[in-house]
Amino acid sequence: MSDYVELHCHSHFSLLDGAAQPEALVARAAELGMTALALTDHNAVYGAVRFAQAAQAYGVRPIFGAELTLETGYHLTLLVEHEIGWRNLCWLINQAQHNAPKGEAALPVEALAGRTEGLIALSGCRQGEIAAELLPGNKTGALAAARRYRALFGPTHFWIELQHHLRPDDEALIDSLVELARHLELGYVATNNVHYPTRTDCRLQDVLVCIRHQTRLSEATALLRPNSEFYLKAAPHLRPLFVNYPEALTNTLKIADRCRFELRYGLQALPRFPTPPSLDAVGYLQQLCQAALPQRYTGSSEQILRQLEHELTIIEQAGLANYFLIVWDIVRFAQAYNIRCQGRGSAANSLVAYLLNLSPVDPLAHDLVFERFLSAERTLTPDIDLDLQADRREEVIQYVYQKYGLEHAAMACTFVTYRQRSAWRDVGRYWDYPAVVSARRTYFGRSASNR
Repeated sequence: MSDYVELHCHSHFSLLDGAAQPEALVARAAELGMTALALTDHNAVYGAVRFAQAAQAYGVRPIFGAELTLETGYHLTLLVEHEIGWRNLCWLINQAQHNAPKGEAALPVEALAGRTEGLIALSGCRQGEIAAELLPGNKTGALAAARRYRALFGPTHFWIELQHHLRPDDEALIDSLVELARHLELGYVATNNVHYPTRTDCRLQDVLVCIRHQTRLSEATALLRPNSEFYLKAAPHLRPLFVNYPEALTNTLKIADRCRFELRYGLQALPRFPTPPSLDAVGYLQQLCQAALPQRYTGSSEQILRQLEHELTIIEQAGLANYFLIVWDIVRFAQAYNIRCQGRGSAANSLVAYLLNLSPVDPLAHDLVFERFLSAERTLTPDIDLDLQADRREEVIQYVYQKYGLEHAAMACTFVTYRQRSAWRDVGRYWDYPAVVSARRTYFGRSASNR
């Protein structure tokens, strides 16, 4: 078992900066004997689910976090201790991204006030405010910054971060940081600002940086890291670098032991839909369905009533009545304002969805099986996909934000990933391959004319 765990690590969800999948980082950590690993991507927790799943598979405890960019341009590393810390981290990331152009983040320092519970803060890399002030010798500015962060997070939740990447001034910077930490009675901890799993992956990281800045490799010296030391290292590789401060390594275990948050899966904590007095969500959902029966069917046969009772029972057992009411409310708004709206997918198998106008398909008339949508054995939240009129979609989105609040509504995103042709094109462009060559490459190095 290693006496060091990495607390500052970037995956490829640090877009065009980290050069590894979360799974690869976890696998490497397990290989090095680390009992835990932190994922601290830039201004995001996009990789959290994949990271958690990989950590479980490899027997490595996941520590969730992020490296936030402040409005001042400085960086700050945040690690999650427990549920409240996770909520605060997500809130801070949201504020940072809303406060900057698309694709960037800038967190106002004052936003940290009241949002630090459950978070352990590390002072950051060279772009952290304290290190950035010490590098030119401004000890007064560094001390003031450290006192400010200490006041925000508390003396036991703010740590001075030490990094040694064999730069000429690393030793002097570490000495100054430790001196400051001791003066303010703060702990200090070593990290390696990992951007790739092994040393040999550094060239890929260089190429990603060039793509991000749209600069050729031959012209990107000032943008690239100075060497290949930003990989996931075991304690034996780091011990000689921190020979004067061995506790900087063992302190990583102390911090890791405090970070015990676990991602929860399943039904989300949705806002409670307002129901009439004396009716809970299940009762109101049943009332709506009963009222819709005469509109959908001429006479309620035994089959219809039996199927409705069956579906409502499973919906109640799964705790999904409130979910159905929220989707119904969205559809009801669209229909009230003549915005074309229609559900699709497996929701067509549900009589409840048909009665609530979530789906135009009568599942009984088409002999559809409800269990393909939801069953007692599989009670995960089912997807009820809604197609909305394209030119009026924004009206529905704004209704959702206004009705349920910013804290309960969010836009989902998709990640555009490289495929064969686009990868060759970009790598060729920024690695100074002739355009005619890069355009004709394939996975197997054959020209297009030979395929």
